[in-house]
Amino acid sequence: MILRPPRPCGTISALQKGYSQLLCQTLSERNSEITSLKNEGENLKRDNAIASGMVSSLQKDMLAKDEQVQELKEKVNQLKSQNKDKDHQLEALGSRCSVLKEELKTETLTRELREARRKRRFTPLLLKLFQQIQDMEKEMKKLRAELRKSCTEQSMISRTLREKSKLEHFRSQVIKATYGRAKPFPDKPVTDQQLIEKIAQVTEDNINFQQKKWTLQKETQLSNSKQEETTENIEKLRTSLDSCQACMKMSCCTSDLKKEVDLLQHLQVSPPVSGLQKVVLDILRHALSWLEEVEQLLRDLGILPSSADKGYWDFFSHMVA
Repeated sequence: MILRPPRPCGTISALQKGYSQLLCQTLSERNSEITSLKNEGENLKRDNAIASGMVSSLQKDMLAKDEQVQELKEKVNQLKSQNKDKDHQLEALGSRCSVLKEELKTETLTRELREARRKRRFTPLLLKLFQQIQDMEKEMKKLRAELRKSCTEQSMISRTLREKSKLEHFRSQVIKATYGRAKPFPDKPVTDQQLIEKIAQVTEDNINFQQKKWTLQKETQLSNSKQEETTENIEKLRTSLDSCQACMKMSCCTSDLKKEVDLLQHLQVSPPVSGLQKVVLDILRHALSWLEEVEQLLRDLGILPSSADKGYWDFFSHMVA
């Protein structure tokens, strides 16, 4: 079999056909690339527009932020100025406070001094009597020392008369403190028995007054048991005072009165009776001290109370008479 070469016309047609297909494919690819590039260009334009808007917005935000920063700087400067003013005001207030503290301290001291002067000026009469008793005690100590040094009977009599005068003065002071300025009996003098009874009455009236006052203040708060306890304490105190009073009337020895004072001191009572107990103890201790000084002085003088005297008040009344 003999092979023949193809015809040239058919080859050219095939080549043209293949070239046309290749050209169509290339054009199709080019069109696809152009379309893709156009889409990409549109996207870039859109992104560019968005970026431009964002840049404009950011520029506006930056301007606003700059304005806010400027305002904040102005406010900071204003606050700094205000803080300086506040510091000056605080310094002024500190100085004023120091001055006020000094003034308050001075005022407090002045008030305390005024209060002390007021208390000193308005001291009760009983405190004055105690002061007089203390002065008498000092005077009796001096007299006792002088009596030891002196050996003449005339000087002893003179000092005895002086002491008698002081005793009479003390008795008159006690009468004034008990009865007041008005004379209880214009026609006749007050006897020792009447004076003792008056002192006992004043003491009892004081106890009754304190009891009534305490009862009125505490009747809505204290229970019945507390009231009974207070009443019992008052009765104990009254009994002890009656015993002391009887001892002052009947006994001629300060040791007996001292025993009664010790019993009164160890008497177990509760407030407010304990406050009254303390006041009574102070009075009795001063009286006991005074009696001991007088008793010692009389012993030094060689004067002793007789068995017929009923207590020191009776003995002193005989001396005055």
